[in-house]
Amino acid sequence: MALVLSAIAAGGLVGAANQYACLLVVAIAARAGLVTLSGPMAFMGDWWFIGVTAVLWLISVAPSFSQHLAPGVMHVVNWLTHFINGFVVPVSSALIGLAAAGVIVNLDPNFQFLYETLQIFSTDGGLTGQGLAVAGGSAAAAVTLTAVKGLAKPMISTGTGTAGSVSAPAFTVAENIAAVVLMGLTYILSQIDPRLLIGLAVVVLLFSLALLGYGLYQLYRLKKGVGRVLALAQRDPRAGLAVSAEFAIWGVGWLTYGHYGRAVISLCVWALWLALFVAAQGAVTALLAVAPPLIPLGIVIVNVALLGIFFLIGTASARALLQEVERATPLRTVAASA
Repeated sequence: MALVLSAIAAGGLVGAANQYACLLVVAIAARAGLVTLSGPMAFMGDWWFIGVTAVLWLISVAPSFSQHLAPGVMHVVNWLTHFINGFVVPVSSALIGLAAAGVIVNLDPNFQFLYETLQIFSTDGGLTGQGLAVAGGSAAAAVTLTAVKGLAKPMISTGTGTAGSVSAPAFTVAENIAAVVLMGLTYILSQIDPRLLIGLAVVVLLFSLALLGYGLYQLYRLKKGVGRVLALAQRDPRAGLAVSAEFAIWGVGWLTYGHYGRAVISLCVWALWLALFVAAQGAVTALLAVAPPLIPLGIVIVNVALLGIFFLIGTASARALLQEVERATPLRTVAASA
């Protein structure tokens, strides 16, 4: 049972990452001789499998950067990717789970007798009942994590104001990094004690649920903040416009209300960010000139980081101004009526 649960946990981790990247890591590791797969799963180290998986990986990351393509092409790429991913997540996780069972046995001889007793694979290379349990359990775990992640992503991007071309590349980069990290941890923990994979899967699930909760909280804050700005704009259109402008150009709103010191500092920081954003494009291009194919990816990663900073500072400054204006507006209203 320990071997089965550990293999299921390894396959379930696919749901927290890019499934094709997970397959690529395992396939390349097998091809390089870093891990030894059991006989029926040895095909994962073949060049044809690596090639097919690499193409699917490219298709999976393409929509995140498809704002650079024509609208028609973008829609086709998005549709194709979502269609394929929906069917491949269970298959990818099942393959990882079955491969992990063989890797665990090769790394920990104590599981050899258990592996032979369970007979995950039949003599003709097919799956037995225990093999189906590993494949099905891995698929179920990965689909659960994928569903939680799928719910959290739009909530976080909408609540933080990074929907569209900003959040998509950020999530894609994070998922691909997670694939490498999680597959690496799977190998390391299998060497120490494969049962630790169960704990890792639980930690990843809890982290995913925490992200979902954070997404719900961000949506609540967004709804509350938008409602406050709209209510303020109805009472005082000038104030509502100032708060909205503060988000885009830090310091403009504060300048409107006579907070000149904070306005000047905020405007200087905004100008510094703008100069850094413009300079970063050329700097990344120069640094990656030795590897031209990496230039677009490098620019996207840097831009995502800089835009994330922009949204964080803009939101914080606009929120502070909103609180200040809400305190001052009733006083001005009373004074005007008197």
